[in-house]
Amino acid sequence: MNEVLEPPRWEAVGLVIDQNLRHFLDGRYGLVQDIVSWLKSVELFRAAVDERMILREATPEDLRQHKTWIATLIAEGERLVTEAQGRGGLPPGAVRFTLADVEATVENLRSDERMWHSTMTPDQKDELLKAVFHVEKPGT
Repeated sequence: MNEVLEPPRWEAVGLVIDQNLRHFLDGRYGLVQDIVSWLKSVELFRAAVDERMILREATPEDLRQHKTWIATLIAEGERLVTEAQGRGGLPPGAVRFTLADVEATVENLRSDERMWHSTMTPDQKDELLKAVFHVEKPGT
């Protein structure tokens, strides 16, 4: 049976982020697992951005959801980096990424936040989308 999966929705992104926060507050997993969960949340978020904002014209609701979840992901990423730095970094050999990779992901999210929620003119946004994503306009 061939089943087609729906593209990720903002609600799914929010549910995963909320679940990760509950697990952190409960002390359910360790730091490395919390970072892996956060990175998976970022991947889901980016998939939703691609589907809802890159491949088509972003609606005001898309922009509101994006602003909410990107701010949450940035804050959570900063918390994880701070905690890891306080512990002297990540355990060597425990994961295939470094603390610098996590920091770079946070900075990438900050760049995305500025791109979508700055005071750029529509022409500046179109120019940036063309340079970064090689599309003339969203949805084209």
